[in-house]
Amino acid sequence: MPFDALMLRALEQSWATELPGMRVEHIVSQNSHIWLKAKNRPRALLIVLAPGLSRMHWTQRPLPKEGDRSKNQFFQRLTPFVITSLVVPHFERIVHLDILQPDDFGDPQPRRLIVEMAGHLTNLVLVTTDFTVIDAFRKIPPGRPGRTIWPGQPYTSPPAVANPCDTHNPNHLTPLAKLLYTETGHWSWERFCSDWHQANYRFYQLTSPKGESDLWVYPLAGYQNQAVTDPHAALDELFQSREQAMAFEAQRKQLARLLEKRQQHLEKKISEYQSQIAADPNQLRHLGDLWLTYQYLFQNQSLPCTIEVPSLENPTTTVKLTAQPGDTPVTLAQAYYREARKQEARKQSLAQILPQLAHELAEVTTNQQLLATDVSQAWLAQQLQMTQKMAAKPTSQQVLPYRRFQTQSGYPIWVGRSQQENADLTFRQARPDDMWFHVKQSPGSHVILGCGKSHPNLDDLLDAAELAVFYSQASQSSMVPVDYTRRKFVRKRPHGEPGQVLYRQEKTLYITPDPERLRRLGAVKEKLAGKGIPGSR
Repeated sequence: MPFDALMLRALEQSWATELPGMRVEHIVSQNSHIWLKAKNRPRALLIVLAPGLSRMHWTQRPLPKEGDRSKNQFFQRLTPFVITSLVVPHFERIVHLDILQPDDFGDPQPRRLIVEMAGHLTNLVLVTTDFTVIDAFRKIPPGRPGRTIWPGQPYTSPPAVANPCDTHNPNHLTPLAKLLYTETGHWSWERFCSDWHQANYRFYQLTSPKGESDLWVYPLAGYQNQAVTDPHAALDELFQSREQAMAFEAQRKQLARLLEKRQQHLEKKISEYQSQIAADPNQLRHLGDLWLTYQYLFQNQSLPCTIEVPSLENPTTTVKLTAQPGDTPVTLAQAYYREARKQEARKQSLAQILPQLAHELAEVTTNQQLLATDVSQAWLAQQLQMTQKMAAKPTSQQVLPYRRFQTQSGYPIWVGRSQQENADLTFRQARPDDMWFHVKQSPGSHVILGCGKSHPNLDDLLDAAELAVFYSQASQSSMVPVDYTRRKFVRKRPHGEPGQVLYRQEKTLYITPDPERLRRLGAVKEKLAGKGIPGSR
């Protein structure tokens, strides 16, 4: 049964002799679970303010570790205090604890600690004897919807529930009383209202005909009922199993959402890559050929302009060629040839990536099918961790500063992606003895070879120099001069933009871009995303 007013009434009878005189030395809280611990008492008073699990009873469950203990100022202000008495309003899930709390001079002052366990309105409020709020676990400032729980403001209790003994309305009964009203033949309003105030309630472990176990404060006909000697221990065990079941179900739903999201991501990527593999680079080369063949038509034209020319493959069809200011037929043809080469490299790379994505998609589908069956907690936790790591991997890669590569000797290479990154990489990331590379007299990225005081071999230097050319405006040229020196010989240019530097004691390598070296380093993969080609529509 839920922790309702009838169960709270039954616990009140045991608290009436156990709580008065209890001195609470410290309070521990974690995830809406609050432990009130007294010295020389084996059990703590557990208050749970989580919707659906709200309750209050003794517990022998171990308190959280010291590192998890609450630093809530409300609890620090509250302790220590002594409980003198308690009051439970009729048919309410609210407990009023009368306490004595020392003031700044050590004199005990009467206060009232109100424990609210009414559905989603769960709270712990400390008030004065005239019900002025001193502090609260969950404070609600004035102006917010609903009631105000704020220091210095008058305390307002949650909306009162209807008393069924006054209304005689079955809808106002507690869940157990409703069951008694509908399933027993000896029900009477007079007996129920009389028992509510006078009966000495006992707890029963109830087992339904389906084998489900629950805890009640009244025996039910047609069920197996066994008297419970320690209702607090039974409540602790019952709600702990419920919390574990709810946590398990929450993890199951979380994994299902992550798997569905991962499935959609993989299906989208596979579809995109398949369409890119189906693209024909010969069409781009054909457009480049058209620009070179009909370049004479643009010699006396004012730009921008569009000219229709017959296709080389099929003279009966025409193709529109558009040139903008600053374009030339030769540069546009080179752009098409360059994009055709990229498309070829992209198709080769994607042909290797697609089987891996298809394999991962099959694993995701298998896990979705297994999730619909009875899986273990260990399997669920393992799959949730793996899926979260896989889902977070692209994001974590995107936020990493600098492009990152590695030489065959194992040295890291960092490449800046902007003026600010160039400056940060050179003057914050790099060590004084790391090697610094930059294309001579041409805009481009700063490149750092993280070798420290060691002496890298020629291949390591060529790897870094190749990347310096690849990420510069000279990437399509040959015999590109690349200067390199130790980072300690590089300094900021006075009054220059971020990334503008002066350097000395440099040496120079002459680099002609090597696609195989770039592919080994992984730089080509960063250029896989297709870019628009000027001059066509």
